Amino acid sequence: VTPNNFAILIRIEPTSPLALHVKLTKQIRELERRSPFTVYEMAAAAQSRLAFNDEKIKKVIDKHGVYSDLHPSYHAYARALDKTQRELEFMVDWIREHQILRARWEARGLDAALLDKIDDVVIYRG
Repeated sequence: VTPNNFAILIRIEPTSPLALHVKLTKQIRELERRSPFTVYEMAAAAQSRLAFNDEKIKKVIDKHGVYSDLHPSYHAYARALDKTQRELEFMVDWIREHQILRARWEARGLDAALLDKIDDVVIYRG
C-alpha cells in the first residue's frame, strides 16, 4: 500500500496534512535505518531522550501530588507508552496498544487521572 493508496483507502485528500504525515513517516523511518551514526552515538541519543522524557514525567507526577520516587510504575507506564508510539507504524496499532497498556496499569491500581496526564505528555508531547 503506497501512501496515496492509503490516503484513498481512508478517504483523505492526497494534499491533506494527514496524508503528508503518512508519507513522511515511512521516509523518516527509512532514514533512521540508514543512519550514518555508530551504535554508541545512537545509544547516547536514545539515553538522552529517555532521560528527558523521565524528567517531564517526573514533573507531571510531582505536580499531581504523588512522589515519583516512590512510584516507579508510573515511569514504567510512560516508557512503555513512549516505546509503542515510536515503534508501531499504524495509528490503529497505537490505539490498540494504548488501550492494552491502560487496562494493564489501571488493574495495578494506578490513578486514572494521572495516567491521563501522562498520556497527554507522551502522546501529544504536551
